[in-house]
Amino acid sequence: MRHLDLLILRHPHLRNVDFQRLVQRVKKDPAAHWDELVDASAPIVHTMALRMADGLGNRDPLAEEATLQTFQALARDDYAVVRDYVGYGKWPSELVRILQRTPVMSEARRAREYPPVDPAIALDDPDQPVPVLEPKYAELLEKEGERFFVAMKRVVGVLHRRDRLMLGFRYEQGLSLREIDQIFRVGTPDRVGKLLDRLLGYLQPIRAVGDAWEMPHEQRHALLRVVVHRLYGEGTMETDEDRTTGPALQHR
Repeated sequence: MRHLDLLILRHPHLRNVDFQRLVQRVKKDPAAHWDELVDASAPIVHTMALRMADGLGNRDPLAEEATLQTFQALARDDYAVVRDYVGYGKWPSELVRILQRTPVMSEARRAREYPPVDPAIALDDPDQPVPVLEPKYAELLEKEGERFFVAMKRVVGVLHRRDRLMLGFRYEQGLSLREIDQIFRVGTPDRVGKLLDRLLGYLQPIRAVGDAWEMPHEQRHALLRVVVHRLYGEGTMETDEDRTTGPALQHR
């Protein structure tokens, strides 16, 4: 960790600390050398705690509590962590690992990565299910025959697997935009809707018949629903290919 090396080099006291010898002394008699260990380790723990707490809210109190919990972990069970340590001079890195596992830091990071869903927002979800294809467009689709589905199968076949899954979740399984966002963590349900619109525009056969039949935007989604039901039933939504970029998600 380069930032740890820089911290030690720039700190007037830490520059002269031989962490390998220090830890070996502490392992032999933790109580006798505990103050020395804390004095050498505290600047590292607190500085790294401040860095990790940046952007988590209540930065200073969070860093102080995380620092306290780190040294509590070191002293717990008759200094078991120190006694079992075999890192040979890597003590600063071990401190960071212990810091990351402290309850206060773990909970803060979990709250940032998995924020709770506000029930009021969930109840106020404006998302509507995909509409049913109107009879006049269903008749036109029947006249197109098998060639339309063959063309769609070819186009869907080059999509990224995530895009295929998104199509399947939305148009075959009927998940809402919010539910899809909770799976793919795109950002917001509205953003999921825009990604699906982008995918719809990418599917050239639907774009072609939609323009020819003068289909409204909602009915193009209804047409895609019919197609995905058909292709999903044929197993076309599955793929083992590892494509790194998908047309809908390449901007992420």
